[in-house]
Amino acid sequence: MFIKETVIKFYHKTSFRVIAGILVVAMVGTMFIQSATLVAISRSDSDAAVNYLAENTEYVNKNTPQRVEDYLKTLGTKDTLEDYYRLASTQIAREEYNDALGNIEKCISLYNNEGKELYEDLLLKRGCLQVMIGDYDAALKSLDLALAKDPAAADIYLVKAQIFAQRQNMGALAQCLTEYLKLVPEDSSIRALLAQAQFTGGDYEAAAQQYAEIIDKDPNAEVEYLYGLNAVKNSDFAAAEASLTSAIAKDDSFDGIYYYRGVCRMSLGNYPAAIKDLTVSIEREDMLQASYYTRGVCLLMDNQYEKGLMDIEYAANGNDDEGVTKQAQLLIAELEAAQSLEKVQLVKTAQPGEIALPEATLPPETKQSLN
Repeated sequence: MFIKETVIKFYHKTSFRVIAGILVVAMVGTMFIQSATLVAISRSDSDAAVNYLAENTEYVNKNTPQRVEDYLKTLGTKDTLEDYYRLASTQIAREEYNDALGNIEKCISLYNNEGKELYEDLLLKRGCLQVMIGDYDAALKSLDLALAKDPAAADIYLVKAQIFAQRQNMGALAQCLTEYLKLVPEDSSIRALLAQAQFTGGDYEAAAQQYAEIIDKDPNAEVEYLYGLNAVKNSDFAAAEASLTSAIAKDDSFDGIYYYRGVCRMSLGNYPAAIKDLTVSIEREDMLQASYYTRGVCLLMDNQYEKGLMDIEYAANGNDDEGVTKQAQLLIAELEAAQSLEKVQLVKTAQPGEIALPEATLPPETKQSLN
């Protein structure tokens, strides 16, 4: 019965666990949640260009009687810079951005050294209006002219950042946000946005520095969660586990939070704890297919072979994530190939009288689905 017993126990061997471990490392990178959907580039939840126009257009901030008075003034003959500026202000308030841009252009053409601040405001308003109509190349030129006049104008960097976010230019976006933070270092919301841009661009070390600085001042659950995801991508699993654990204690509602802590614990060799986290993720139907696959690998590594193979088979038959499906199918194929090789080697080395017909080594439901 030598061959029979050895084949049955094949999945208990170290080679099986090594294959599983190698494949799960590859799988982690393919299934990671990308934080590529960036929040709006501003200190609030609206666009930076809109913010500047709203905060720096006097007409927008006036009460109704004052607005009526200003509007009546726009109905007469327009000859001066002040006339066109007033008209542009009313058009901005009505979101008539093309018309407002035309009148701001007239203001710039009429400008005659009325003051540095006015000229900078005109350039910045022109840039913001060009952003609003989608003329980003022209907007960048206007904004760079405004920056040349006043390099300390922090708002300009935010408007430029909005353009680069729209274009998904993470390098330029990060550079703009970095320059802004040199001027306004206490703005944690923009620092978090910078960390997102650095994360999306693959600069995990830089992103970690930004998150760490925010956590030092305000250790809130969301930032700890994001710091944890960044640490996973940076393969710093100990730091990731600690940060995700702290986040979970405050708020465990974030997408994939138990899954990613499970990945960390698996990578640190704490398979029972990883299995527990991944079970929670499965119960919550959070990253379900990935959670089954990863729990399956952890169960295999924890010598719970039957349960592990069932989880991997579930993932191999899933259709929520094509990458996970392929990884699970690849793992099963590798295991079967390794098993076939092992059988050949055992047959060659067996003594007469020891050979018996091998029994199935996969659970019946697994074998049936593979045929």
